[in-house]
Amino acid sequence: MRIGVDIGGTFTDLVGVDEKGTIHVAKTPSTPEDPSIGVIDGLRLLADQVGTPLAQLLADTTLFIHGTTVATNLLIERKGANLGLITTKGFRDLLELREGTKQNRYQLREPFPQPLITRPRRREVPERVRWDGSVETPLDETAVRAELEHLRTRGVKGVVVCFLHSHRNPAHERRVREIAAEIGWDPYLSLSHEVLNREGEYDRVSTATVNAYVGPGLGGYLNRLSKRLAEAGARVTMLVMQSTGGVLPVRHAIQYAVGAVTSGPAGGAMAGALFARLGTEKRMVTYDMGGTSTDICLVQGGVPLERQKTEMKDVKIAVPTLDIGALGAGGGSIAWIDSGGILDLGPHSAGAVPGPACYGRGGKLPTLTDANLVLGYISGETFLGGRLPLTREKAAAALETHVSGPLGLSVEEAALAINALASSRIAEGIRAATVRRGLDPRDFSLFSFGGAGGLHADAVARELLVPKAIIPREASVLSALGFLTSDVRHDFQRTVAKSVPHLDPAELRQTFAEIEAEGRRLLNEEGFADDKIQVLRMVDCRYLRQVFTVEVRIDEADLKEADLGWLVKKFEAAYEALYHHVHKNEHGFVDTCRITVLGELPTIELPRQRKAGRDPSPAQRGRRRVYFGKWTEAPVYWFDDLRHGMAFAGPALIDSPSTTVLVPAGSTAEVDPLASVVITPSAA
Repeated sequence: MRIGVDIGGTFTDLVGVDEKGTIHVAKTPSTPEDPSIGVIDGLRLLADQVGTPLAQLLADTTLFIHGTTVATNLLIERKGANLGLITTKGFRDLLELREGTKQNRYQLREPFPQPLITRPRRREVPERVRWDGSVETPLDETAVRAELEHLRTRGVKGVVVCFLHSHRNPAHERRVREIAAEIGWDPYLSLSHEVLNREGEYDRVSTATVNAYVGPGLGGYLNRLSKRLAEAGARVTMLVMQSTGGVLPVRHAIQYAVGAVTSGPAGGAMAGALFARLGTEKRMVTYDMGGTSTDICLVQGGVPLERQKTEMKDVKIAVPTLDIGALGAGGGSIAWIDSGGILDLGPHSAGAVPGPACYGRGGKLPTLTDANLVLGYISGETFLGGRLPLTREKAAAALETHVSGPLGLSVEEAALAINALASSRIAEGIRAATVRRGLDPRDFSLFSFGGAGGLHADAVARELLVPKAIIPREASVLSALGFLTSDVRHDFQRTVAKSVPHLDPAELRQTFAEIEAEGRRLLNEEGFADDKIQVLRMVDCRYLRQVFTVEVRIDEADLKEADLGWLVKKFEAAYEALYHHVHKNEHGFVDTCRITVLGELPTIELPRQRKAGRDPSPAQRGRRRVYFGKWTEAPVYWFDDLRHGMAFAGPALIDSPSTTVLVPAGSTAEVDPLASVVITPSAA
């Protein structure tokens, strides 16, 4: 059995794939007070579905991949570790000065963000490494000892070390680690050259600070979960999902905790890429609508797009991550009236506790889930397989008190407005994600998943004029399924900082050879044979007086060329694709060489169905009253009973234990070989 576990803000999702390729799923409410409790609860449910004791299920598990929002929540809620910083004399305020501006530089009255490390705990020591790696001022080890002792007496749990130009020569940063061991102190140490080995002092100190800020909390959680899994019968080492779409063993995941800050949505993007490859979709935009947020990602050529930096809560994280945009719109998003009397939705969420009003757990504020229940789009009896009955009366009461009453609307009209607002928000997010890259959303297929995604897929596709929307059968747990499509991944960087005419091809070959050897050595230590290792090579290029770089992919054959003409052509092609022009009279400048090494894990094959007839009546389970401006009866189909080839026209609903798909009037739906529902929206 291979198991993927995804902890969300509202639910914990689990997917198990047995040796026959059969997919088993489970979903249980998250337990924010200790997420590991929700994981064990979900594993018990999964064991019940498989029909085996939990201990036996875990003993038979050969791969266990976990994605968690623990690191994300620590950063967003500012509940991370108490930190100290040791840096080059004269640079203690770099973390506060940032890059000289705020994230939104036009908000003049908005105060500058507070750094994660207070000024009294930012300590300076005499040392200086020049830009070329030569030592100008040796490290004052006496000062280092004194500052470490100073931080230890103040209860610091993590220490960030960032010296000037340490990416060129990390000897001084490494010596700080040795001195900490010599004085008998073992805090969480985050050395900037290990977290981000390239130019940019602010990028390095900010990223290393986030790494130390979330590392102790993430490490405590992962160690606690590993212990509970072992006590329950697990024998396999847990792997942890990363923001890059790859996974790491627990030890490396704790050391490189910053890589888990946006890891949760990465699983969904990887699953979307899998479906794109299997369905031969050249361009796909995925959106994952869960209980708290909606995450959007573009997939081209069967691969999710990446970016090299992320801004989260005014903090810069300059490590590779899948290019996923988040919206504060999910099933638990709270609907409210702003000071101008205008309806709004989110970003605040009812979460798992107390949850939407219809859960009957004490929630009093109306959410998107409450609105969809009032409209009849969600069944109150089949939600979570009937384990969590929903109460329409409580949902309607919350809507009446907080939305429809103040706006002078009926409860149904208010619920319809909330539903439409959510769909519009998602469409706008997708439009921004595509257009800012110079892409037309009409050239993409829409891939919708998450527990709430199927209720809005048709409306989003209509607004964007997207030709089709695809909703997989495993929609509500797709991120957990996506974890099982990942490989172990390590990323390495090395600064070059030379223009192309001054760059020796032999030097470029040597740089890549050294980085690749380091990556292969690490994967060999983790148990991967050379034939199970894949290497991806990139360079970050720009023109001399520019700030932002363009990624250029490199083939192994390119490095064997006698000159760098191939690099010029590839850089100009990538630059023109993004900006629609090139500077023919200027030379390219190579900032950084990067390598990604992948340790291949067992692949997952999704079962394909034989084509059945078009008649969907064998999958129908009655009818339900739904509201589209007026009440109407619509047939309800059970997702698990739909077979490849079955087709029907809207209005219709598709129910499952953990999600619902809405097919409005004028649209048609058909089941594809992977058992996904493909909606063709009305031209209207």
